Amino acid sequence: MFNTLMGVCAGLSLLLVPRLWAVMTNDRPPLLLVSSTGFSRSGWSAAFGVLGAILTLLGFIMTVAHPLARAKPYIDSVFGEPCLLLGIALLAAAVWLACTPESQAFDEQYARASLAPISWIIFAIGIVLLWCTLAIVRFDLIGSAPQHEPITGLLHGSPVENIFFALVLYGPSAVGCLLFPAVVRGGGRIPWLVLYWCWTVAGAAFLFFSAMNYYTHAGMLVNELSDGPAIRW
Repeated sequence: MFNTLMGVCAGLSLLLVPRLWAVMTNDRPPLLLVSSTGFSRSGWSAAFGVLGAILTLLGFIMTVAHPLARAKPYIDSVFGEPCLLLGIALLAAAVWLACTPESQAFDEQYARASLAPISWIIFAIGIVLLWCTLAIVRFDLIGSAPQHEPITGLLHGSPVENIFFALVLYGPSAVGCLLFPAVVRGGGRIPWLVLYWCWTVAGAAFLFFSAMNYYTHAGMLVNELSDGPAIRW
């Protein structure tokens, strides 16, 4: 289902977008982790272009090949389609940054006016993610990992992973998207800080969980193909 690479890219996107905004507006939130002394438009454009290209390509394949996964076909809808829309939005951001000359001084009002239309697309993604969150909770969409999957398989039969997806990954991502238009309009510091921390938490969780899946998924396949009774962790 490509949820490893797509999850890593989605997590990086949630981490990078609010940090670019902080650098552009000369803000200093905690855990900024990037240089706050100016920014390179071409550098940020390249980063968003890489992430957007991967999410658009794999999200498109997952969307049009539905159901891609026989085990849980509905995952293609709640994960692949939002990633496709996120990827296209990132490509648009990459083009917007690339079209502005490096020599041109940053104009915050111009940036807010430029982002106003796309902010409603991000808001729509938030509505989608909110319903995905409710579906995860109501229908136990994620469930639990198989017993033979390393690490996460230890929680087999437990609702922990499903709760984690709803409250740590999808829920905060949705809240940040819903607040995006207010932040772009300059609706005060509280919406901005809520968005910043929601996307920071969800982005870090998406990144590290999806990266861990390279280990757990590989181990699960090895355990499934093993002839012996022992499960390797």
